[in-house]
Formats: sequence, structure tokens, C-alpha cells
Amino acid sequence: MPTKKLHRPATSVRRGNSQNGRKRSIEVFIKRDFLTKRELRGLTKYVLAHEQDFTASTVIPDGVPDAETDVSYRKSRVLYDLGEYAGLVQKRLRALLPEVLKTFRRTEFPIANVDVQITASNHGDFFKVHRDNSSVEPLDIPLREVTYVYYFHTEPKAFSGGQLSLYNSKDGEVENSGEQSVKTITPRQNTLVLFPSFYDHEVLPVRCPTGKFANSRFTVNGWVIREAVADNEPDKTEAVRPDDQADMSWLVEAAQALQAKGPQSPVKIYITLEEASQFSGLSVGYLRGLIEADKLSALDDSGWKVRRKDVERL
Repeated sequence: MPTKKLHRPATSVRRGNSQNGRKRSIEVFIKRDFLTKRELRGLTKYVLAHEQDFTASTVIPDGVPDAETDVSYRKSRVLYDLGEYAGLVQKRLRALLPEVLKTFRRTEFPIANVDVQITASNHGDFFKVHRDNSSVEPLDIPLREVTYVYYFHTEPKAFSGGQLSLYNSKDGEVENSGEQSVKTITPRQNTLVLFPSFYDHEVLPVRCPTGKFANSRFTVNGWVIREAVADNEPDKTEAVRPDDQADMSWLVEAAQALQAKGPQSPVKIYITLEEASQFSGLSVGYLRGLIEADKLSALDDSGWKVRRKDVERL
């Protein structure tokens, strides 16, 4: 799958199907001071230096595999290349995940990737109600298990609004939920928020009177993506909550999508830098820098190639 499909901001889906119509509690995991003060300053400096590299956000409508820009549904800007901070965020999230899954009362699962991107939301920016996993293409969407949002901003804070609202819903439509409940989280400096990717949620409009990029509501956001289940292997990623075990239609949809794709290709021992970037979420430039610094072994075979196992350790 092309790299842009793995890292584009389009991979949030409008109006997915809810797992069931019963009301469930909204479970959220919050981690204060996710980064050290030094790391936070460095990340903020990095983002401000890459303002010109941000591009318009997109969405994937139901039943359509390709992304599109729709400012009536989502308006913000995103950055895909986080440099050294991508690996830092991924490492911290992987270490935290067992505690997160325990809070959500879910069993642990093998991780294929931790998607990482930065979103900048300025005056009037928003994201209407949507879900982050669905049965639509690209294939990684049904495999998203946990969504995360890390909030940060320049000081003093120069915006308001931009709260994250999480909903219970029925049939993917919040307005149709007979027993609607909502949990709203206000952006707070250096705070990480995680929640199951099947939750309906939205980002409320941001108010930033100056309109300056540096005054934006910034987030590092993405998804923890589980490994695909082979046709001849049992799945072990279902929730242990009784109310969720009743409906596993999302798992059936994911298995059907895998079957439609046919047999999986054998795992490569050596992969190109582009494949390593897609697999790890790290930029090609960052991986090349590790090679030049002798921190990542590689061989020159019509271009640099690295061992898949070495990339997994990053």
C-alpha cells in the first residue's frame, strides 16, 4: 500500500456503524505530562519550524476508499514527518499500552504499527462527528484498536475551544441515540488522551482570534493498529467486556476484507527504506540518518535495505 495511504490525515471515517445499540460507559485513559519539559519544548520548536510542510486535512466518506478534502466536515492542517519525535511518541505509547488496555478491559494484541501525525487547528477549525475505524478501505482502518491525542501549544495559550467530545450513539448517528451520553475533554498542555477507536467523537470549533499558526491548537494524534489475522489463525483481540462480546461484526468485516485480498505475501527479511518508513512511521530521512551514524545496519543493494527486525526495535 502506498505510503501516503498510511500517513495521510484522511484515515478517519464519517458515520460508521455502531457496535450495538446499548448504552455503554465512555472509557478514556488520560496521561498528564506525557513528555518531559525539554521534549515538549523541542517538539514545539520543531512544529513551528515546519509550518510550510503542513497540508489540508481530508476525510474518507463511507463506501469510498479514497480521501477527499471537505472543509464542511473537517477543517485543519496536518504534518506527517515528525522527525525524531515520531519514534519517541511511538516508544512511549507502546510502553503505556498494557495499562491502557487494562483500563479498557481489553486483552493485549500484536501491534502492526503506531500511526503518528501532527494536527494544527486554528480559528474556525473543527471536525464533525466520526469514527476512526470502519470496514472501508484502506485495509488498516478496520485494524485500528486505540485512538490517541496528545495536546500541546505555545505559551501563553492563545486559543479556546477545540474540545474533544466522545459520544455513545446508535447506528453511527449521535442524534438517533435514545440514551445519549457525552464526555468532553478540554485541551490541556502536555496531556495524552486515549480511547477505543470505535467511539463516535468530534472536535469542537477552535477560537484563535490572532489567526497565527504559532497560536494553534496542536496535537500529535493517530492510532494503535493491530496486526492482521491470517485466515488460518484464531483472533485473540476481542474485548473481555460482556457488553462488547455480543457483537463482533467488526471482526467479521475485517476477516472478509483480508480474504478479498487473497493470500498474504511472505514477510521480507530485508526491506527498503521506504518500506521501513511505512512499517515504522519514521521518516526516510530519519532512517537514513541512523544508517549514516552507524546506529542502524544496512546493505546497499540498488539502494539501502535494512533488516525488518532491526526496524522493529526502533
